[in-house]
Amino acid sequence: MPLAFHDAGPDGWGKEILTRAFPTSVLSMPEYLALGGLGRTGDLAFGPTPTSGPVTWTPPEAPLVDLPDETDDLDALMDAAAAVEAGDAEGHHFKLLFRNSDVGGARPKARIRSEGRQWIAKFPTSMDKFDDPRVEAACLDVAEAAGFPVPRRKIVVAGRRAALFVERFDRDEGIGGRPYAYLSAATLLKQASASYATARTYTDIASVAQAIGVKDAPASVFGRLLLNAYLHNTDDHLRNHAFLDRGDGWTLSPVFDLVPHPDRARHVPAPAPGMSPAWDVEAAMRAHTAFRLDAGEAQAIRERVLQAARRLGEFMDAREVPPKDRRYLKDAFPREMRFAP
Repeated sequence: MPLAFHDAGPDGWGKEILTRAFPTSVLSMPEYLALGGLGRTGDLAFGPTPTSGPVTWTPPEAPLVDLPDETDDLDALMDAAAAVEAGDAEGHHFKLLFRNSDVGGARPKARIRSEGRQWIAKFPTSMDKFDDPRVEAACLDVAEAAGFPVPRRKIVVAGRRAALFVERFDRDEGIGGRPYAYLSAATLLKQASASYATARTYTDIASVAQAIGVKDAPASVFGRLLLNAYLHNTDDHLRNHAFLDRGDGWTLSPVFDLVPHPDRARHVPAPAPGMSPAWDVEAAMRAHTAFRLDAGEAQAIRERVLQAARRLGEFMDAREVPPKDRRYLKDAFPREMRFAP
């Protein structure tokens, strides 16, 4: 299977939906791709036969023969996601989530339309130890303050639960916005999709970015390395570093999926060959020579990221992150950030 197809197909969450929805069918990646629609990530489309064109295929079994219409019912989507997670979903839950099964990622989410725009709604789960959507929104606010491109986002509350809406950056603006070409760093670095573990490094991301024509790739990738180190991002793997082509050449995608956690191991790129992938800002700084950045340029990038990271508490206030969640996360961040729970 070409690795680029995995960027367009479902990941853990979507595969779980499809597997549970069609319990008597044997599904693998070709079936997962054919089950998807035109709303998948990027600009690739699929169909069940070479001549069918890009259409959605369904196995010959209930309950999803009749596909649902588009819906903006956030409460219903969140309830359906919770039912799947709890293992007591019924046919109408799967029917509602079917059109969202090709959304990538391991956590429950759905495509949704709001205010004339296309969004990905990211839901909380029963396993979360803190208000994940609100914390992620605050971390994205840090990234924006540090000067990184970040998608438009908002917190939407339904049934006393918060969902994070992130505007799709792989589409032009508007409900019918055309899709953009999308590739992950994992695909460009020829990393299999079966595992997030990798021997590739941030310097490899910078090198492959330069190879496809991304401007200022070393400095941009080095900045993202520091951002993830300061925020203790546990979702920092090669599929969460991506590239877009909007018709005028490849660029780094906006920053996405910033999720801190104080006690979770990670399988993500090390800063450079021979270095540990641990969250260590000082180690990340030492890698500047591998990026061929001089000390002054690296320090300027660090200062810009640090000043934004020190505003994390302010952004958590604005996103209404509960005090107990801030206390839980306080040990995740380096002292240099001066984070106060």
